Amino acid sequence: MRNSTLALMLGLIGTVVDRVQAADPLTICELQYTANTNGASYYDGQIVDCAGGIVVGKTATTQPRLFLQDPFCAGAALDPEHPDAWCGIQVKDWTWPFALYDNVEIGDWVSLTNVLVEEYVGVTFLQYQASHSPGFTKIPGYGIPDPIFISPADFPAPAHDPQADTWFVADHAAEPYESLRVVIRDVIVGDMDLGKARDNYVLQDTGGNTCWVADYMNDDKPAWEDYHEFVSLGQEFCGVAGLLEQYTRIENGWDYYQLVTLAAAGLAICGDGNVDGDTTIADLERLTVCLTGQICPPGEVCNPPSWSLPPADLPPLHCLMMDVDQDGDVDLHDFAGLQGLLTQEDRPL
Repeated sequence: MRNSTLALMLGLIGTVVDRVQAADPLTICELQYTANTNGASYYDGQIVDCAGGIVVGKTATTQPRLFLQDPFCAGAALDPEHPDAWCGIQVKDWTWPFALYDNVEIGDWVSLTNVLVEEYVGVTFLQYQASHSPGFTKIPGYGIPDPIFISPADFPAPAHDPQADTWFVADHAAEPYESLRVVIRDVIVGDMDLGKARDNYVLQDTGGNTCWVADYMNDDKPAWEDYHEFVSLGQEFCGVAGLLEQYTRIENGWDYYQLVTLAAAGLAICGDGNVDGDTTIADLERLTVCLTGQICPPGEVCNPPSWSLPPADLPPLHCLMMDVDQDGDVDLHDFAGLQGLLTQEDRPL
């Protein structure tokens, strides 16, 4: 009798513990990680608490968005092949006057309660909606996580079927990088006027790999323009930074990944340190600030943290544009390279 009573009590305790554990906030990695072939979260349609992440970007739209990234969540435990992935997510603030969006800043750690997980056109969103009585807490002062360096080959441009006029990616291998800040290096603008809204353009790297990019969330682009002014056929970039997302409307013949730029600084023209679209003597100041000295061993490539953590008083997000020789550091070799990029009137006599 005592044994059965004890077993019942232990069972009840175990049930209570399970319920407490189930009520724990979910990490971004837990919300994002999926083996579903369509990339949908296992929590799609559920109201959840999210342990949160660092605000790495904001954009004002009809439903203002936050971009959260959690560099501490256990993506490696869920997916050892992508240890740094699955840790970014977009949050849409639907609660006018946008108490969430207006009261958090870049670098804040933000946790969320009672948010809806929603799959929309291939992207996992957290919806901050008044109908669910959402809440948030913030802790200021976190450093912005480094972006992840990937290649166009990691999210290749979709293939076109001219007979059906459809565009589809061969697989969804890029899904782990959804809503993460990513950087691609050494690319040139190819074709333009592609995608659902005819505002996508192609970037191609030196290996011939191509991917799609869009500027629709770029805060430095006039709302009425399809592209940022830096984008034109044949334009070369030392790097392009932004957020990776999917756009899927199978019924309309679309399924592709795109890198979405967030600011002019994400379109890093080599040598354009002040992000004005030209390379002049005025860019020397930015070179001086970004100067790391030689970090990378000769003949090798590295990605120093200084690219994503520049001095706070400078608006550009990274020093990619000053790494003229694209070896992963900013040193005297880049000073020499910069002189070759200067417009004619600024070149030394």
